[in-house]
Amino acid sequence: MDWQQLKENVYYQDGSYRDLYVHHVTRKDWQLWADYVNTHYKTSVLIHETQAKTDTIDIGIAFAYWDGSHENCSTASVYLDEIQVNIHFFRENEIENDITPTEIKSVEDHNKVLAYMKEMSNVLNKEVILTAENEPETVVISVNRDKTFINLQE
Repeated sequence: MDWQQLKENVYYQDGSYRDLYVHHVTRKDWQLWADYVNTHYKTSVLIHETQAKTDTIDIGIAFAYWDGSHENCSTASVYLDEIQVNIHFFRENEIENDITPTEIKSVEDHNKVLAYMKEMSNVLNKEVILTAENEPETVVISVNRDKTFINLQE
């Protein structure tokens, strides 16, 4: 994989994030994801209701938010070494993560993001996509278990 092509077409730096999505998920999928990342990655969580910080994702807090038990959506992070993946619990039926392209500095960093996407796809048995920020229909990278597609516009 050519780093220059990746940098120009996937990880270009325009001040925006890149979003990682898994569509059509259930609470069971969210639980599988949380169990997996808690076991395999360093994680951190900010619980907005109490301003408490923890190092384990308690997906029940997101469930309570979706059920209307509190008004503030917590945020979490998963760390792929030095790359911070931010998790938003906006919607029950969609896992949304984001990364900042400034933290992706090499093919090795790209491979860490790709590995995370593949792991998510395998754990959830669903497609994982990377898009430009707030453009869930504009797929730049898609991973569906053992198949990976990277859209390098030329």
